Amino acid sequence: MKITNSNNLDEKTKKYRELYDQIIISVKNIPLEKHKEPFRGWLEKNHIFLEDIEKLKKNNNNRYKILAFLLETQFIEFQLIDLLQELKLVVDTNPDIIKFVGKKQTEELYKFTLGQLYRELYKYESDFLKNLKPLIEKLNEDRIRFTHYLFTSIKGINEVIKEAKDGLTLNEKVFKELQSVLEYIKQKTWYGQMYERKRINKV
Repeated sequence: MKITNSNNLDEKTKKYRELYDQIIISVKNIPLEKHKEPFRGWLEKNHIFLEDIEKLKKNNNNRYKILAFLLETQFIEFQLIDLLQELKLVVDTNPDIIKFVGKKQTEELYKFTLGQLYRELYKYESDFLKNLKPLIEKLNEDRIRFTHYLFTSIKGINEVIKEAKDGLTLNEKVFKELQSVLEYIKQKTWYGQMYERKRINKV
């Protein structure tokens, strides 16, 4: 898809592009230890969590798959928040690619549950989101069912482990589609190209 020529934009979109081009600072890729606090501490914490999730997934004790599924799903929730924040910018700067339909939320996304986040995702209409939406919806349904039955007498440990493994398989599909969406934003939208230009110019 070709990025809309600036001459064909309405005044509102032009102003948004000018504004974001000014306020989004250049980003330089630097080693973790050179970041300043509190950003460095946040990156270190996430790095530790992600390493631990991988260890849990690879552990020979299948019960650890339960912990891996719960933690990894929480990380997906965080990535979904990041995506929704980017989609807000894309709506403002590429209304030809994506539309927002529905009531805008004033509450911070970090306060939302996974279910609330996926309902926010459904307010954005674009072809590049059509594969991600049903995956997030299914993940939300599966996690609700999984956590609600986890400590009941309805399901035994083997059934819980199987559901955790199935959940991890679904998570892989979600990760793959999330990366596809983010790559589309980077390659096919004004915001994505502008951000990449600023990032690359500082490397």
